[in-house]
Amino acid sequence: MEILLTGYTAFLTQEWIETAFPDDHVLTTHTKSEALLDTRVKTVTLDGKQLLAQINETYQFDRIVYFSEYLLPHGEQEGELDRLRWVLQACREREVQLLYFSGPMAALTPSSGKSLLANAAEELCFHYAKTSKIQVKVFRLPYLYAVSESGTEQFARLFEQMPTGTVQMDEQAAQPLLALCMEELADLTARVFDTWTPEPERFLLPQVFDATQRQVGEVLQKLQPGLEVCYGADTLQTYPTDDRTVRRRYGWFQRYSLLDDLPAIYKLWQARQTEKKSIVHRAMDKLRQSTRLLRIVEILAAWLLSEVLVRATGTDAQFQMIDFRLMFVMLIGTVYGLNAGVLAAVLASVSLAAGYLRQGTTLMLLFYEPSNWLAFIVYFVVGASCGYVQLRNTEAARFVREENNLLRDRLRFTQRLYQDTLEDKQMFRRQILGRRDSFGKIYTVTQQLDMLQPQEIYRKTVQVMEDVLENHSLTIYRLEQNHTFARLTAASAGLDPAPAHSIEVAQRLDVLRGIEQEGLWVNRELRPGLPMYAAGVRQNGTLVVLIGLRTATEEQMTLYYQNLFRILCGLVETALVRAFEYENAVRESWYLPGTCLLRPAVFAQKLESACTLQEDKMAHHLLLRVTGEFKNQADLNARVERSIRSTDVAGVGSDNAIYLLMNQAEEANLPLLTKRMGEKGLHVISVPLDEQLRLVSAAKQEV
Repeated sequence: MEILLTGYTAFLTQEWIETAFPDDHVLTTHTKSEALLDTRVKTVTLDGKQLLAQINETYQFDRIVYFSEYLLPHGEQEGELDRLRWVLQACREREVQLLYFSGPMAALTPSSGKSLLANAAEELCFHYAKTSKIQVKVFRLPYLYAVSESGTEQFARLFEQMPTGTVQMDEQAAQPLLALCMEELADLTARVFDTWTPEPERFLLPQVFDATQRQVGEVLQKLQPGLEVCYGADTLQTYPTDDRTVRRRYGWFQRYSLLDDLPAIYKLWQARQTEKKSIVHRAMDKLRQSTRLLRIVEILAAWLLSEVLVRATGTDAQFQMIDFRLMFVMLIGTVYGLNAGVLAAVLASVSLAAGYLRQGTTLMLLFYEPSNWLAFIVYFVVGASCGYVQLRNTEAARFVREENNLLRDRLRFTQRLYQDTLEDKQMFRRQILGRRDSFGKIYTVTQQLDMLQPQEIYRKTVQVMEDVLENHSLTIYRLEQNHTFARLTAASAGLDPAPAHSIEVAQRLDVLRGIEQEGLWVNRELRPGLPMYAAGVRQNGTLVVLIGLRTATEEQMTLYYQNLFRILCGLVETALVRAFEYENAVRESWYLPGTCLLRPAVFAQKLESACTLQEDKMAHHLLLRVTGEFKNQADLNARVERSIRSTDVAGVGSDNAIYLLMNQAEEANLPLLTKRMGEKGLHVISVPLDEQLRLVSAAKQEV
């Protein structure tokens, strides 16, 4: 399946995703301000409604998990409703399962302004559940925390105050501690989707440890002895008590406490702090990152060095022939280019002018004596020349580097294009195999119907066709040999009104005529009492089974849907015909010689299939035990044959008693059945379901 994880996803890790969705294709989103530390998670930056619509159109998500901003105790919830509405609006035309994790704000009493916004977000989800195809489950959770590097940011404000010896908390000391470990949420997410139901529901996750903010302060004091903890004066709010709904529904309960995990989070935060560099190192890093500033610092350092050398060697005769200022200009111009060479010439000129002044030369004589200009001119000529040569070499190197970068970018683009092509190929393959109307799905349907018991095929047919057709009004009838009546064998659970257990074929002549002429009946005139779609299963050219859809939405009254229904019925026909032919081939070995009674092993298989259909609420049955004395085996066989219908089964149980399996019979029909059996000379008693299961289990053990 295609899964989208969106909202506040900073706590997500690869391990969390693998626990919640081990076999699915998962995509996560995050805003520009959020940075996912786990780079293995496939993410996309969500910065607009249009991008979300494009992502949904590309992947066509089956399930969405939205993490609310209200899951953080002091988070900024700006734009929360807009982002949630983007997600709901993008998916409203598809049957998407949306799991919305809300924070505790909506459940706290007394309520606050944030409580109203949190309630508005939940009601927005339920509004779209009523007005669109989205299926919604809302879970109110305690505040989330994570024992990870990203989880340390939530407690950074407290940890940063600890070195000062005093920690200021916003909450009162008696404020309940509402905290849930993110790791535990993965298991709950998997269980919710495994037992998903379409109706919108709201659940409350309990806070089971009954801790307070004072205990958090005590843990901090244990981490740093002598620490003073000050508490705030916020309004004291209470969280609802546990109603055990989540425990009974999903078998989930909270295991981890923040009080136990807080020392581990503190150690992670300390490890991150020790990795931070000192002020000197950070200044050096900033200096290295700023090329212009570093160049100026180096020029000034070289100038100061040249000044030191000039001052130190000014009185030595052997150094009179060496001009350190000219060397400084030449080096700077050669290394840093034209502009730096001119700057070095200016600095050297200032140094030379200062030297003239120290020797007693006045400014008037310095500027009006042309012979004094020669040194200044040489500095500028040398600086400009060396800088020009360096600039020309730099431009040539830059040109080559740009060409190399261009070639590298082309290569990188080609590699990325190749990698994207491979990813798209894998994604399309999963989509082809996973889509409900794809050839991969048809192949899966064929595999699921590959069995030899008609009762099992009926059950699988209902499950498969409900899943593929997205319709829960399926009925399957088996026609009697004389084509007078059709007996119900399986139907979708929860049909209201319940389908008739038996229908007269004469009342469905129009349906049968449409099937004979076109292979498919479509109730285009919307005639009451008739199915919207119906198709048949033929064996040797004779109609033996009717498959119908009682209702259909407006979107399902299309040619595409008709063809899909026709294809699925064709697959069911292939499986049923093979099962019927197998029954005909081995029927002789099923019965006790000269009777209509099935052998114990065969009867146990029939009974097990009937029990499975009843547990799935697709069919009903009664198991009757025959009591009394009979003249002989022939007398018993004759009475049994007169008492059961063509869809009923008689056989011998593992306890050697005679049983009648009355398909599509309920407890309300028991008095009538008992009376009818008594008139045929059979005395019967009903067998409860638990005893039926024991009979099946005993038969399996004997085999």
